[in-house]
Amino acid sequence: MTVITTRISNELDIILSNVAKEIDRPKGYIIRKAIESYIEEKADLLIALSRIEKGEEVISLEDIKKKYGLED
Repeated sequence: MTVITTRISNELDIILSNVAKEIDRPKGYIIRKAIESYIEEKADLLIALSRIEKGEEVISLEDIKKKYGLED
């Protein structure tokens, strides 16, 4: 496992500490999960943009909702 060091604002540290206390997890766990989530979202976005640029089929959110009966 690699160790990465970064600086965060005092305000963000307070929020992080409060969340850590609330869910009874270490701050490192929350930071790790936040980074994983961010990277997954960015990867999904890059894949989607790449497919759009290549002219591949794009399925709208509305079509997905209709297909699975999730309309409002």
